Amino acid sequence: MNIWIYAKSSHRDTLENVRRGAAIANALVEFSPTLCTGDYRAAIIAKNTMGVKNTMGVDAMGNLPHTMERLDMLVYDNEDVTHEMHVQMGEFCSKLYSVGKDLPFDIVDKSYFKESQSNRKKAVFFGDDDYDKWFLDFCANSKKYDIPLLNGNYFFLDTKQEYEKSFSEVVDEEEYEAFVKSSEFLLCSCIHTCLESLACGKKPVFFMRKDKPVLNMKLLLKYKIPLIYGDNLDELMQNFENIITNYPLTQKMMPYDFSSMKEEIAAVFKEYEGLIPAMDYSYSYANK
Repeated sequence: MNIWIYAKSSHRDTLENVRRGAAIANALVEFSPTLCTGDYRAAIIAKNTMGVKNTMGVDAMGNLPHTMERLDMLVYDNEDVTHEMHVQMGEFCSKLYSVGKDLPFDIVDKSYFKESQSNRKKAVFFGDDDYDKWFLDFCANSKKYDIPLLNGNYFFLDTKQEYEKSFSEVVDEEEYEAFVKSSEFLLCSCIHTCLESLACGKKPVFFMRKDKPVLNMKLLLKYKIPLIYGDNLDELMQNFENIITNYPLTQKMMPYDFSSMKEEIAAVFKEYEGLIPAMDYSYSYANK
């Protein structure tokens, strides 16, 4: 019996689901879970930079039953799952958890809950994805700012030189965790990154991107994280400076308590200890 965690991902998506999935995997490390992602590169990133021991790229969530065995447990973070898919997976698994239903969206890895020294006052992280180069166009013809930009994992290789025209430095994506922890005021368009910044005692500011829908906006209200807009980089930086001058009082971020979930998982392992899944069991969802 194994525990699988699936996080939706692709080169057109942010890594927010993956970072949340990594936090869950690290919290359940004593059960040796495997974090599965919809993008093979995301699985490598999770293993190399998020501390996850076991990772796997699976193309699509529908391929999981070909890898899993009946009575395995699954945690999934995928907003595209339908009610029918959820029911089918529930029939296959001994325990099924859905992020957003059984687990909250504001789960941040425990490594962020330590206040750290701020080595830079201001910093920017747009996100991991910019497939249509929307942010690159957004920054075009701007002034150059004495502010570093953290590169996105899915940014095109030829964009770094262009971003250096607008920012003092373009920091490699492998430095993500250190970058978030050491930036006093972090402007970013990823809500999960805002939560990580808040967890380590910093002051995040959310940039509302206009190129794609943003999920879980309600978390900005819950934690009172300020939100700003801008029609171009110059306007955005001016609004960022205004927020820094009058930064609001935010809600303290607390670690998620996994104790009840761990007790449930341990009870399932004990109940089915030594049980071998029936070899002739057919899972209908795997063939759809």
